[in-house]
Amino acid sequence: MNPELERNVWLELTPRRLLVMTMVLALAFFAAAVTAGTGGPAETARWAYYIIVVIWGSRNAARSVVGEIRDHTWDTQRLSSLPAGTMMWGKLFGATSYNWFGGVLCLAVILASLIGHSGVLVAIIELVYYLSIGMIAQSVALLASLMAAGRRQGHSQFEVFLYQGAGMVAAIAVYAIWSVADPAGSILLHHAPTDFIVWWGRSLDARGFLLISLALFAAWTLTACYREMRIELQMRNGPLVWLAFLLFIGVYVAGFDAWLSGYPYLTDLDAVARRLLLAGSALAALSYVMVFLEPKNRVQYRWLAGRFGAFELGTGLSRLQSWMMSYLAAVALGVVLVAWLGLNRQLGGQGAVGAMLGFFTRDMAIVVLAGTLSRRRTGDFAAAAILFMLYVLLPAIIGGLNYGAGTLLFFPRISDPVWLSPTVAWAEAAVAWAMTISSIALPERQPAAT
Repeated sequence: MNPELERNVWLELTPRRLLVMTMVLALAFFAAAVTAGTGGPAETARWAYYIIVVIWGSRNAARSVVGEIRDHTWDTQRLSSLPAGTMMWGKLFGATSYNWFGGVLCLAVILASLIGHSGVLVAIIELVYYLSIGMIAQSVALLASLMAAGRRQGHSQFEVFLYQGAGMVAAIAVYAIWSVADPAGSILLHHAPTDFIVWWGRSLDARGFLLISLALFAAWTLTACYREMRIELQMRNGPLVWLAFLLFIGVYVAGFDAWLSGYPYLTDLDAVARRLLLAGSALAALSYVMVFLEPKNRVQYRWLAGRFGAFELGTGLSRLQSWMMSYLAAVALGVVLVAWLGLNRQLGGQGAVGAMLGFFTRDMAIVVLAGTLSRRRTGDFAAAAILFMLYVLLPAIIGGLNYGAGTLLFFPRISDPVWLSPTVAWAEAAVAWAMTISSIALPERQPAAT
């Protein structure tokens, strides 16, 4: 048996705790059965599952590593002979084993009700959904804590709450997506359920498609946890898994192009352009997320520059950060989209996409510059403040002064002439990257001797 999992199970599943969980849930189900207006034991079990497995479980997952750091036992565990996979599974499911014990009791009530009212097939489908939402919430919380540990961030109760919040956001996203085809969830969110989803021009069964999607995303989050655990154990990750994830996200998101056909400004785009736009936007969003999450290290950037300068391309490409690969992939798709729009004589859209790429490139430089200039963890907050100023505050001021043309400095626009907006955007990008490269090239200041 996994020794880390066994250790955590012995700590979590004590006889007294098991008895308490069983008694509390049994009383809750009995109270729901004899009380009118509660929805019965099955509805109570659903809410209990979300509280125990999703909310409480994501907190325990977030604390599984940072708790060890706070207790000064993590360094000892890192020096053990346990491989990354063993450590990851042991932390993820060991620290949450008590939550899953309560979750199993809730699922037993839920499935018994579903089998009696809707049949075995519906019960199996719902089982996969409940397992997926719990696993995704907990693994995202663990992933957030591991990434914070890699950045040597703190482990206060508030920061644990933030890591738990990441898992909660993932769970809310899963719930919202599943509600597209779930009658109960659709009632709560005030929309009618759908039986079919159009993906890559094909009409697919909504529940089957969403179940496969949830399973795939759960697998990706677990893979991300494993790779972050490898980094914590001083192992090196190659680029192939991240590149495979980028390919998966690009193909997956691009398949929903039919959903954009009715949006303003997109009605003139054909299916190819819409798919390129969706895939590029998804990769750009990943670039923004990863450039904020990953450490910005001058030494690493200088090392990369040295490798490319010496034409050691294989070594340099294998050590690119995730945001760099996402950025290059998004820009490549953007260039293809610009060329496609040019072939179809859509010059206005071509200029707008070119400007988007310019501002996107500028934003990457701003985040890297702020991160490399800051000795503390304030660089990312400073970068976020600058982007908020560029995209919200300054355009609002210019709009209030009735100088609409000035927003060309902050937003991609279909301008006349069409080359003006991309020229402005790429000029800003060039200035931002010149400042960033100069900052990275300068030697770091040594603290004054006391």
